[in-house]
Amino acid sequence: MLQIGNSLATHFGGTAAACAQLANHLAACGVDVSMLTLAGANGARAWPLDPRVVASSCRPIGLRRIGYCPDAPAILGRLPTPDVAHIHGLWRLHLLQSARFACDRGIPVIVSAHGMLHAAALRQRAGLKRVARWLFQDAVLTGARCLHATAPEEAGEIRRLGFGGPVAVVPWGVDMPDAAPARSGGVSGGCRRVLYLGRLHPSKGLEPLVRAWARLGERRRSWRLVLAGYDEGSYRARLETLAAALGLGDSVTFAGAVEGAGREQLFAGASVVVLPSPAENFGFVVPEALGRCVPVIATHGSPWSRVVAEGCGWWVPSGEASLAAALAEALGRAPEALREMGERGRRFAHAHFAWDRAAADMVELYEWMLGRRQAPAFVERGAPRIPRPAA
Repeated sequence: MLQIGNSLATHFGGTAAACAQLANHLAACGVDVSMLTLAGANGARAWPLDPRVVASSCRPIGLRRIGYCPDAPAILGRLPTPDVAHIHGLWRLHLLQSARFACDRGIPVIVSAHGMLHAAALRQRAGLKRVARWLFQDAVLTGARCLHATAPEEAGEIRRLGFGGPVAVVPWGVDMPDAAPARSGGVSGGCRRVLYLGRLHPSKGLEPLVRAWARLGERRRSWRLVLAGYDEGSYRARLETLAAALGLGDSVTFAGAVEGAGREQLFAGASVVVLPSPAENFGFVVPEALGRCVPVIATHGSPWSRVVAEGCGWWVPSGEASLAAALAEALGRAPEALREMGERGRRFAHAHFAWDRAAADMVELYEWMLGRRQAPAFVERGAPRIPRPAA
């Protein structure tokens, strides 16, 4: 099978991680995987790929965000002929080029939307996206054999836009330790820690989070909020200015971009992980944290309502007031109570979000697309119709 995605640069997070990790785990399952991505920006580190994955890249001309690659058809023609083409993401023209390549050869296409059809995502550069939908994007989505969502909430977004064809709901996997990790109990230098781990970007709800932290007053005396992740567009300086203006001092720590062992150390030292984003189609950090026995606070903009039912976290409206209330409740829990929540979270995450499960579901999905088996239970069938861009 063939995967087509954007750059595999590590600091771009979710889409790159999902594309690379799925390729690796499919290869481990015995699937022959070829991959085409945009050439990475200078200096960007790439996600490591399994040696069995045949990886190629094409270099865009003009604006990188447009993604038009004159050499994409030739590169695709040199790769092993795939049974299925799996496209990751929307809007960029090398994805359109790949869809047309597959269509011309009768190769079934699946498109993973990666949250790009979420209402909040469509409001960013809304005019350009309406034009793109009219010119080519809706045709790609309607012509796909199947669309892929990571949660029922994302499938609902796809349906509300009028796409009535099959939608497969398959959560992404995350890498988790086999055994319960050694933990420091969320205490460092006499302070317990609440951790945010992700991009530093205005869309992630970080300013409401910092303001919510300031609301806690004396309740945060023995706690520290740690903000870790890649600083996109120099947004960190804005957050530092806000924290200083609110008088938070060293109560807020900026840990920078972290990978590998650095991420594990942050999880090991956290009592709670928070995902404050008002719009998140998946949020890898939630199952990552749960798999490491750390309870979570997530917002209604993410598909994590189940953490409440599983007793391993909070799911609250996005915004300063609701985040402050959830943080106050979490900070008021005894360490033993938070550890128990974390243990429940680890059982939940290992049962539902391990990569071997996600890869096995994808193999089932590809087999169905090829007519080799009946539709898996996670495929929602529909009556195809051509949607129109919103006015």
